[in-house]
Amino acid sequence: MTDNVYTSDVTVDSASPTQLAESIRLREERIADNIDELVGRVHPKVLATRAANKAKSTVVDEESGSVKPEAIALGVGTVLGVAALIVGFSGRSKRG
Repeated sequence: MTDNVYTSDVTVDSASPTQLAESIRLREERIADNIDELVGRVHPKVLATRAANKAKSTVVDEESGSVKPEAIALGVGTVLGVAALIVGFSGRSKRG
């Protein structure tokens, strides 16, 4: 028969060997559960899904399902900025 004893309720001075063993077993189970949860959180598939969902929520409005105007503006601005840099550098190399 095992006593269902939690670690915080057991002290070495007042517990029986059976209670201490049960307390250790319960602590090991909790630690194993915590490790399993942490491994699940850092699994590459989970991280990739979380990153994709975050990126999608940045670009797509969840209520309407349409692309956010600020995301379109940022994309267009980035393309124009890169194009301006390319044109600027190509013009400098011809002069120099």
